[in-house]
Amino acid sequence: MFENIGHVLYHVLIILFPILFYHQFLSKGITDFTKRINYEFLMVLLIMLIFTMSFPIEVTNGDTYDQKIIPIILAFMYGGWILGITLLLAMLGYLFILDEPGFLIMVVNYAIVAVLLSIFSMWFQGLEKKIKILVVSILFFFITLTRTVRLILINEHDEIFVTFLVSFVTWVTLVTVMLIIENLNMQMNLQRELQRSEKLKVVSELAASVAHEVRNPMTSTRGFLQLMSKDGNLNDAQKKYIEISIGELDRAQAIIQDYLSLAKPNKQEFSRMNLTKEIENVVQLMSTYTNIQSITFQHSIEGELYIKANKDEVKQVLINIIKNGIEAIGEGGTISVHAFREKENAVIEIADDGIGMTSAQLSRIGTPFYSTKDMGTGIGLTISFQIVQLLKGRIDASSEYGKGTAFRIRIPLAE
Repeated sequence: MFENIGHVLYHVLIILFPILFYHQFLSKGITDFTKRINYEFLMVLLIMLIFTMSFPIEVTNGDTYDQKIIPIILAFMYGGWILGITLLLAMLGYLFILDEPGFLIMVVNYAIVAVLLSIFSMWFQGLEKKIKILVVSILFFFITLTRTVRLILINEHDEIFVTFLVSFVTWVTLVTVMLIIENLNMQMNLQRELQRSEKLKVVSELAASVAHEVRNPMTSTRGFLQLMSKDGNLNDAQKKYIEISIGELDRAQAIIQDYLSLAKPNKQEFSRMNLTKEIENVVQLMSTYTNIQSITFQHSIEGELYIKANKDEVKQVLINIIKNGIEAIGEGGTISVHAFREKENAVIEIADDGIGMTSAQLSRIGTPFYSTKDMGTGIGLTISFQIVQLLKGRIDASSEYGKGTAFRIRIPLAE
């Protein structure tokens, strides 16, 4: 075994290099691919799988080991069950081509592993880095234990030490890859947050320097138009033109006010507020809007949720997101609002079954100047993200084109 240490290190390189290559050239970070197959990630894992199976580690008595379990685990945990099953079928197909001894037993073993990994992958993304590594380590220990039991049953006790040694090297490699993925993801997220902060800074400075100068002549123009509309010599067409002009000025005023909301810092002190009551008020307010468009409003709100915030700003966030959902549905859909306690956070989930967004659209949501609506500016959601960030919370959005969009707002609970 020890004389083949070069083969072991070669396998470690086979696992590490494709992940680094993927992050550097093919992706902006491995985050959440559970909704659909990420073909670049799948291709990298396939290369990793084929190389580790094609050049196994030779040990005593002609037995061989490989690290094919690593790309399988990565596929399920960071790519979702669809990508995991795809890679698993590819692995079994390659084993069949190689005419692997005990093929049927391996099919049964990996079927059990696939079920376990599929269950874990459903909630894996929401865990902290340390918990992720602990979960995967426990699962990997279970796989090693089953191998050991098999060796005991077939009276190959001499292979137990080798199995543990190879499994230890594989576990170290797996944990190393996970740490690389998690750290690179964190760096990518920080980079995106920095870019977003820079955009907000530019927009804020622009709004502060221009808004007041623009509003003054607009206010004067609107006043003169109102005076003109009272002239009895105007015909109906002229009055209609003036009415349209006043409406467009009001819309421009509203857009400028949104930009000013970005420019002015929040100087109000936060107070302890009843989030449950505020959500109920917003739901009641927006229900009238949904009834007009035949939209079903579903909600479940846990009692006694208190946070430290400005009540009007929290109301603005909720109205912005719910209103966007209603506009995405059009008519005859469903809006759901759920609020509950999760550890030390209050969580608000707002989902709709509207037109949804593509992955490219979703990546730009919450940035200034970007909106999926024809007449939108994107400022409403930008302000919402900014307000929640000031509360030391966060907003996560998920969407699938043609199926709808969901927002998950997390805000720390008040003591």
